Amino acid sequence: MISSRIFEKWWLRAFVALVIFFIWQICYAINKVQGLEEEKTVLQATIEVLKRKSDMLRTEIHEKERTLTRLDGRIEEIDTQIRDHISLLPRVNRSTPFIYFITPTHFRAAQKADLTRLSYTLSHVPNLHWIVVEDSDSLTSSVAEILKRSRLPHTHLNARTPSDQKMKYTDPNWTLPRGVEQRNAALLWIQNQLSGVGSGVVYFGDDDNTYDLRIFEEMRKVDNAGVWPVGIVGGMFVETPVLADNGSIISFNSIWKPDRPFPIDMAAFAVNVTLILSHPNALFSFDVPRGYQESTFLENLGINRLNMEPLAEKCTKVYVWHTRTEKSKLSKGMVEKLTKKTGFNELESHALGVAY
Repeated sequence: MISSRIFEKWWLRAFVALVIFFIWQICYAINKVQGLEEEKTVLQATIEVLKRKSDMLRTEIHEKERTLTRLDGRIEEIDTQIRDHISLLPRVNRSTPFIYFITPTHFRAAQKADLTRLSYTLSHVPNLHWIVVEDSDSLTSSVAEILKRSRLPHTHLNARTPSDQKMKYTDPNWTLPRGVEQRNAALLWIQNQLSGVGSGVVYFGDDDNTYDLRIFEEMRKVDNAGVWPVGIVGGMFVETPVLADNGSIISFNSIWKPDRPFPIDMAAFAVNVTLILSHPNALFSFDVPRGYQESTFLENLGINRLNMEPLAEKCTKVYVWHTRTEKSKLSKGMVEKLTKKTGFNELESHALGVAY
């Protein structure tokens, strides 16, 4: 009986101890869970803080990237300005005058192609400043990109031709004078920006002509006004001054309006920049008779056949050709898109140099 009671007491104590152990384990587990919950809450709060910091850093990085992009653009602008201003400074090598190459240009199917081809020619010519004047209300990114890629000292201008003087796409090339406003804009720029320049040569170079690099060396020889033969112009293989035995100009072999004072093409002559600076009123005009743009301009500069300088080995060599790009044969729908500058697909936009 005593042993039975002792066993019962022992069993009861063991049971109580077991219950207490289980209660302790439950309490420990509860505390552990509560601790984990607190850790979870802390971690969640930390994660939220880090997320906010990450968002702030991303915003800051984005702003800095935008600032960097703006600074890169500004650096390019400054580089261009520095390059242009350096090109206008007096040259150390006085034997190599600068050539101020004026190119009027207008939007058409072949404009980008013509300017690209010309840019590669001019990129081989040292001491040349390219003045490109667009017939437009504003400068276009396509022409600006060509100028940038050329790495030439350049000036990019625009001057719109009056609507009543502007040719339509279907008009023949001879209907109205071209490039009047654009050449005048370039001449005014020269008068305003180069007033202190004492040497250099001004030349009017169309964007679709073809140039032998030797023509540029001939231009640098100009003291007053130089003249040379031009190939494929005026219905002839070569249009040229005719010289006397002493080298003076006695006539021109032009068959179209040979009675003009200077029956030559715009590509046939260059003048010293000092003439441009000393004759500010010598500009081109819509009011002169057809074919007299060159003659009127040269006469307004005080040029005559006696003070003109025959170059290109006394006009016996041809270094420039009037290779006008053939007008693209387009359907009526394409002509309409070209006129309105809209409706192009992505590849056509890239080919023509217009926004897509």
